[in-house]
Amino acid sequence: MTDVAHADARVNSLFEPGFTAEDRVLMDAKGLTATPGVLPEAPPVEIHNGRELQTLAAADRCFSEAAFFEEHSFVLLDHASGVQNWDTDPTAAPDDNEVASIYYPEIATIVRERLLPGYSLEIPRVPYLLRRGPETANPFYGTAVHQDYGLSADDYEENVAAYGTDEAAAAWRKQYDRDEVTGFLVINFWRTVYMDEPLRHLPLTICDPYSVEPDDVHSTGLVNFTPTGRPSNQLGMRYNPKQRWYYYPRMTTGEVVAFEEFPMLEGASRRRFESASTRPSTSPTRPSRRANGRVATTGSASSSSTTNSVRHGIRPSHPKRPKRHLGGRYRRTAVRRRRRHARRPHRRGG
Repeated sequence: MTDVAHADARVNSLFEPGFTAEDRVLMDAKGLTATPGVLPEAPPVEIHNGRELQTLAAADRCFSEAAFFEEHSFVLLDHASGVQNWDTDPTAAPDDNEVASIYYPEIATIVRERLLPGYSLEIPRVPYLLRRGPETANPFYGTAVHQDYGLSADDYEENVAAYGTDEAAAAWRKQYDRDEVTGFLVINFWRTVYMDEPLRHLPLTICDPYSVEPDDVHSTGLVNFTPTGRPSNQLGMRYNPKQRWYYYPRMTTGEVVAFEEFPMLEGASRRRFESASTRPSTSPTRPSRRANGRVATTGSASSSSTTNSVRHGIRPSHPKRPKRHLGGRYRRTAVRRRRRHARRPHRRGG
């Protein structure tokens, strides 16, 4: 493991070491009900400098953004979006919707050319982008450690129904179950918007999935959050000092973090956990911003989010390739992909 600088921080809603539960643990998004088994006080953790990690990797002449993303399941990308108005309704007609007419194509290009080159992809468009911050519809940040969507294709299908409709969930499952689909992946694209200075408050913090012990992962559900009132499928985890966290300090509006959140690929079982983190050693002063800036987007192929968060889902398709899954949450985009290179076949998960 590369040794890079770190900062002291705290992350919320980790379960106590040794906590067990036979059934899914429900977590109240409104905080009206306490979650059983959660540590009463956020434990101190070291969050490592992802920017430094990536800079060290880039010194290798064989470095590529795609290879770094493949190895770590996250990567910081230089990307100045052409979107001027992040407040447009993503469901509006493209002529009146910069998110649909500009940002979605930008993200699709990033996925195809910078993250997953060499794959044949389907990138379904989901008309949803999540904004968080003051003066937005979501004036709070995701400060609890979580992974959206759960573990399986069934979990993801239930989430599509919870956030949308049963018909949409059935349509997704029908597409996913096609023989030529080799996997599904949700990639979250996380960025700041409407900010004049680099981000210094509540940075996105990502846990290295290879540092998470499988026994520490618990099935959870979020209540009082979805439009339908149904609980959503998520994952939580127990605190373990071996867990390794990363963040990218001082992000600007010309950058976006892409990270896997729901990989159903080649039998992959790793899951990416995320949270906004509190760093007691730094000033909570917020840089000046207009309406704040974090954005996320969604889809069912491969794409992601910002603070504005965008998620894309990706399905790779090839009759001779194993199925992979890509996932994210409802600020995400999904992508299907076919890999050009032959791989040992295996049965798809889910």
